[in-house]
Amino acid sequence: MIFDAGRRAAALALTVTLSLAGCDYSDAPQGAPLRALAAEPETYQGSLVATIGVVRGFDEPEHYWIEDEALNRVALMPLDTARNHLGERVQVVGTFHYEAGRGRWLEIRSLGPL
Repeated sequence: MIFDAGRRAAALALTVTLSLAGCDYSDAPQGAPLRALAAEPETYQGSLVATIGVVRGFDEPEHYWIEDEALNRVALMPLDTARNHLGERVQVVGTFHYEAGRGRWLEIRSLGPL
């Protein structure tokens, strides 16, 4: 229970920080935990979101994703940006995409270690 409350507080702090970071509030990312992106992908389709997780990857074929402790996953594009953060806990800001049959992915705008 305390762990969930801590994650909610961290997500709220991230959302507030990102909302205040820029002058153009219409372009501020929406805080979205990976569990929400996985459970309700249609809700976030085309939205600029910010999320947190660990970058994981696979060599053949080369691809990368961000995942949380519950193994909720979202693919990361472009590969070059994600590759440099393999195994790191990161914050990703990007445009969320979802297509049935293709899955979920983030078109990275920024990615940095926490």
